[in-house]
Amino acid sequence: MIPEDGKVSLVCTIVERMNLSTVISTYSKRGRKPVLDPVTFLKIILFCYSEGIFHSRKIEKFCIYDLRARYFLNGNKAPDHSTISRFQNMLNEHTASLLTDFVQMMVEEGHINLKTLYIDGTKIESAANRYTFVWRKTVEKNREKLIEKLIEKFGLPKGTKDQEVYKSTKVRFNQIRNLCERKKIQFIYGSGNRKTVEQREYEYLEKALDRLETYRNHLEIMGDRNSYSKTDQDATFMRMKEDHMHNGQLKPAYNIQLASTGAFIVGVMGSQKANDLHTLKPFLNQMFPAYGKSMKNIVADAGYESVENYVYLNEKNLVSYIKPSNYEVKKTKKSKDDIGRKENMLYLEDKDVYLCKAGKELVRGHDRKKQTSSGFEDLKRTYTCSECSGCDLANDCIKPRKNTNPTQKSIVFSPAFEEFRRQSEHNIMTDVGINYRINRSIQAEGAFAKMKDGLSYTRFRHRSMNKVVSDLTLVALGLNINKLHQKIIHNQTEMIEYKKVA
Repeated sequence: MIPEDGKVSLVCTIVERMNLSTVISTYSKRGRKPVLDPVTFLKIILFCYSEGIFHSRKIEKFCIYDLRARYFLNGNKAPDHSTISRFQNMLNEHTASLLTDFVQMMVEEGHINLKTLYIDGTKIESAANRYTFVWRKTVEKNREKLIEKLIEKFGLPKGTKDQEVYKSTKVRFNQIRNLCERKKIQFIYGSGNRKTVEQREYEYLEKALDRLETYRNHLEIMGDRNSYSKTDQDATFMRMKEDHMHNGQLKPAYNIQLASTGAFIVGVMGSQKANDLHTLKPFLNQMFPAYGKSMKNIVADAGYESVENYVYLNEKNLVSYIKPSNYEVKKTKKSKDDIGRKENMLYLEDKDVYLCKAGKELVRGHDRKKQTSSGFEDLKRTYTCSECSGCDLANDCIKPRKNTNPTQKSIVFSPAFEEFRRQSEHNIMTDVGINYRINRSIQAEGAFAKMKDGLSYTRFRHRSMNKVVSDLTLVALGLNINKLHQKIIHNQTEMIEYKKVA
């Protein structure tokens, strides 16, 4: 009843070829015998994920009623949902190695070439409640107000450090508490009862200490983020494409990164950063131990472009095929006719100045360093023209945000960034680069389409980064199994790579 070239047999073959020593070692040799051995259990889990069956209760029904599950079980008793859930949690530390083993198999068989990686990201909503947000600005504002009140109450000098204010509040609270104990003051509550001065002071300071401690915990959990969810502290509130209220509502989510090649997913990473800009370096650092010797070309969209990422790729001897963020804009007539853009000015190399449309010089000033949130420093050049007052073209050349009467034109740019951008743009315009961009659109974005639409995986079921990434890696393995099965059915032995139609 089970065809030899079916997906059931394929899953069995793949799992039996994997190195499962670490997974097996997690099973204790003491105590009663487990319901299922880990190899059989993993076969069932991977097959279910490839079919879009993720919930433990649905996997339990699959094991009881589906003929394919009976083939996997081979006469063993079907596990219940709690046993399945425990096994899924046990896999959290091993899913990355399982994906690496699968990728190595595909490399050996010629289905994958790790020379070129196509990277893309998407946001997937967390299992947390949508209205459990904690915002950094709100916490810092309320904390600052409370500290100002305490400074005024205790007569401390303005600008006293927060830690000193907390210590003073703690000392004062201990004093009033000891005073209440010595006087044997009975605290009273309810309407019609007048509290003593000592009780009111005790309650005020106790509440202040609790609030300060709460604010401190909030900021510690957030780290360098601007928000987090109370019911999933690893989730950050992000703007999603799926906006059910049509008001731009932020939702608790994770920024998921996938790397693919040959139509197979080879890398998975979760990030708390909403912007893809900050995910490229940690993602590649994660993949370097397994694929570093093979990686050469990195293909990504404009969301990954920054001088920091360009420098990182250059240091790692990786060729950048990142689409510049101004690639489409600079083709428009509006951009070409904008006299305020640096690209539309004449640069005089001997004088190191730019000439504007009116023939006036923008003179180079002091170079300045700009540091990113990750600590990377970039050198920026500034060119300024102070003869814009009374110029007929000033309103077209200078587009200030606040000043309605502009008198000075300045342009600021990073020479290193401009050079890296030119090189990356040249790379994507070659025949090879065009093919890479085609493959990135089909493979990287196609993987998310198969995940969200094909398997209906649109929201996480677990909380915390570790569990989320582990679950998503199992989904990636399921998609890879589906792709390999389709290749076997259609007798495709070569690596999948799309090319531009002539």
